[in-house]
Amino acid sequence: MDILLHVNYHEGPGRLQEFLNTAVKYGYNGVELRGKYSSGDMDQAQYRAVVEEFKQKHPEMQIVFGQMVPFCQGTEEEIKQGTEFFFDLLAWASAHCGSTLFNAFTGPLVPQGKTWADRDQVGSGGAVEADFVKAADGLRTLSNEAAKYSIRLALETHFGYLHDKAKPGMKLLEMAGCDNAGLNYDHGNIVLTPGGESIADYFAIAGEKTYYAHLKNVLKVAGANNGGYSVCRLSDGCINTRQVLKGLLKLKNLDTIALEYPCPGDGIYAAKKDMEYMQELLSDLDEIDFALANIKFLGCRGTTGTEASFIELFNGDSSKIDQMNSL
Repeated sequence: MDILLHVNYHEGPGRLQEFLNTAVKYGYNGVELRGKYSSGDMDQAQYRAVVEEFKQKHPEMQIVFGQMVPFCQGTEEEIKQGTEFFFDLLAWASAHCGSTLFNAFTGPLVPQGKTWADRDQVGSGGAVEADFVKAADGLRTLSNEAAKYSIRLALETHFGYLHDKAKPGMKLLEMAGCDNAGLNYDHGNIVLTPGGESIADYFAIAGEKTYYAHLKNVLKVAGANNGGYSVCRLSDGCINTRQVLKGLLKLKNLDTIALEYPCPGDGIYAAKKDMEYMQELLSDLDEIDFALANIKFLGCRGTTGTEASFIELFNGDSSKIDQMNSL
């Protein structure tokens, strides 16, 4: 499984090159970047030039891009421009970055008269059937274009979007009907979404349509009814990352995950420690799987006892001993 570093560990003006170097230094298999650069210190062409140079120096590194088209509530012109940008990004990413996977979004959904504070009435909580139809049509358009480049799209389970949880995400995928479109499982977002599924329920609902996953962790503020939380390292927080990883390792359609942490402090150090934690987790899980696959059953006799003692136990009936040994 490839482990990528998400750009929000160390994001902002003048930080891109240091972020890319960090991913290489600490053994990541690639990075997830924004499709559209907005930190202000370079334009889109300069941004792409930096990414292309990185890929040329490190051809082994996988590059995933995250990009949104506002299908749910964008104007006709915004959707047109967003779709054109997405198409151009697909072509460039395939040709210059070797990308085979995108983190995708169909746009935020805040019904008229509601605000982000109405947490249970935005995203899928405020959706009507027409929203699903519109988003499914848009997703189908993107997926068909992505298929030309053998790129898969993974819709991130994200608060405030139609695909904020497993159930609405699967409904949207089924309506779009595209094999190369799946979900990006982010439990750090699901736990902050009203009615969000448990880890076990997510895998039961959407496991085999999970093409990508973000691993991050959060500390929820006790008593807060407004989604109050604080981001933290993977080993901390309210999410059992070990349980999430065990589930991900069983999925046949997933081979890439990204560690994510919108770090307010030293993101370089956090990237190092989170990778160390992941390596330790993977090692633990490998050892457990090896032990379960190779442990030898001792049989009904246990670790003590001779043939003579069992003959005595069964009153000389050797057929019963043979029957016991066959168990």
